[in-house]
Amino acid sequence: MADVRGKPRVTATSREAERRGIAVGMALAEAKALDTDLVVLLRDDERIARAALEVTTALLAASPRVSWAGMGRPLPSGRLASWPGGAGIWWADAAGLGSEAKLAERLLAIVSGFGFGPARAGIAGSAVAAYAATYGGRSTRTHGRPAVRPRIVPPGGDALYLAPFPVTLLDLGDDLAETLRGLGLTTLGQLAALDADEVDARFGPEGLAAHRLARGIDARGPSVPRDDALPVVEVELGGPVATAEPLLFVLKGALATLGEALRARGLAARELTLALTLDDGGTAERAVRPARPTSHADTLFDHCRGALEGWQLPEPATGLILRAALTVPAAGEQGDLLAPRWADPAALAAAFDRIRGSEGPDAVAVPEARDAHLPADAGAWRAAAGGEALVRGAGGTAAAACDAALRLLGSPVPIHVRLGREGLAAFRYDDRWHDVTGWSGPERLAPRWWLGDGAARDYYATRTADGALWLLYRTAGGEWLLEGWVD
Repeated sequence: MADVRGKPRVTATSREAERRGIAVGMALAEAKALDTDLVVLLRDDERIARAALEVTTALLAASPRVSWAGMGRPLPSGRLASWPGGAGIWWADAAGLGSEAKLAERLLAIVSGFGFGPARAGIAGSAVAAYAATYGGRSTRTHGRPAVRPRIVPPGGDALYLAPFPVTLLDLGDDLAETLRGLGLTTLGQLAALDADEVDARFGPEGLAAHRLARGIDARGPSVPRDDALPVVEVELGGPVATAEPLLFVLKGALATLGEALRARGLAARELTLALTLDDGGTAERAVRPARPTSHADTLFDHCRGALEGWQLPEPATGLILRAALTVPAAGEQGDLLAPRWADPAALAAAFDRIRGSEGPDAVAVPEARDAHLPADAGAWRAAAGGEALVRGAGGTAAAACDAALRLLGSPVPIHVRLGREGLAAFRYDDRWHDVTGWSGPERLAPRWWLGDGAARDYYATRTADGALWLLYRTAGGEWLLEGWVD
């Protein structure tokens, strides 16, 4: 029970109370009239928060990014306000986890295992559309408890899906809600159809924020659980920034500070959270995972720069936050031997000589391009002569036969592949999942096709979240294999 506008109202009920007609949002006096034996308990926000943490921890078994939306309040209309906060609402990231419907069903099963009432799940590109999708739906049962089958909003269709919903979905302030109602703006579609500048001029920041949500533009969502003991770097940009160049400049300095903090604690970052505070007060986050744990600022910068590429933000950025989300004890720092920033030419030459002395004269090789239609035959490695490898490694690709070399596995390795809404989402290799951020294909090729030698394969070039490039192919029988990676 909670007090809203001087009237105590029901915020949660037992199953027996529901059976007797008592509902969330109902005035306490009305509830007592329905049941004279009603037992009233004051709302305990601390206890609710502890219970929510237990649920969040359990949900992390299904998705690596889960966050609780917070605490809401009952409205006089009789429904529980659940936007932007709301008890009993969690955001979960479905990216790279395969079937979204199956993930939602697993999340529902976990929640139902706690003994809660009917649980609902919505899937969409924005948090507000996913929340809207939790309304309605066909009932089912999970672990013997009632649930509702998840609704999936088609990719790119958030604004269209939201259009028929009432503006009350957004839990507007009383003044703005009354103004919109007086103007006859009762649905999100009507609100979204207005010009943004006119909305800002007439209704101010609150109206503009509601207008963006009505259009399905929402930066909210799940985040990595925070560990406040880990290093965090926060930078105010001094004003709205809409281009990448100023962000990259600030990012480089912030990563240098973060790297020093990690090294001072003997840690290396396995995962960073790159967060941007937006001009409308919202926050947009992305996870950055280097190929191996590191505290080296330049290596982390390469991965963070890749995360910024193609990141479409609904608003200009006003601040940047870097947080070490996952760390491990630092071992010997690993670097790219051929990257100029790691060593000078003399040190590289000495390193190559040591390798030749211990492993043999053919141990240092350079890539060589060859004319062949199969990726596996399009290049080869040959022993480097003298300082040839040094010139090609430290001086870039000007003297090299090709820009990059395909590193082939000893033989193609069968892998598990997850397909998402956009196609390839992730694949499992070397006992871990690699999230796919970009891919091209299929390119159908057959070994020595002019002789009819072997069945055709569909090749895919993929880029993963750590910036690595991989070569996969699928056989005619539907099996996926990893052939190598680009170095």
